[in-house]
Amino acid sequence: MKYKVSKNIGFQVEDVEKAKTFYENVLGFKQPVQSFVNEVEFITDSNSIFLIEGDRNLGPVMELEVEDLEMAKLDLLENGFEIVRWEGKGKDCYVKDTFGVIFNVWETKQ
Repeated sequence: MKYKVSKNIGFQVEDVEKAKTFYENVLGFKQPVQSFVNEVEFITDSNSIFLIEGDRNLGPVMELEVEDLEMAKLDLLENGFEIVRWEGKGKDCYVKDTFGVIFNVWETKQ
């Protein structure tokens, strides 16, 4: 199985609008390029940062890109990962490694 680390990092926050204002005012993040219901995306020089309404206890969520989501799921489970949330292609598919790090697995194949 081939995995590629994407430039996307997700931060789970309780209040997306409040977090958006904070990151704009305190850290100087530029106006987000995309805003969705309960989600905002900022583009920085090196990555995309998503503010996502959700459980802050998940911590930052890095993203892995794969060509086959279901094959990746099987491979990750065989290698000690556990499913945190699996909503399917085009949606959140969070897994946790044996060290407690959370990843979103994203299928790049159309």
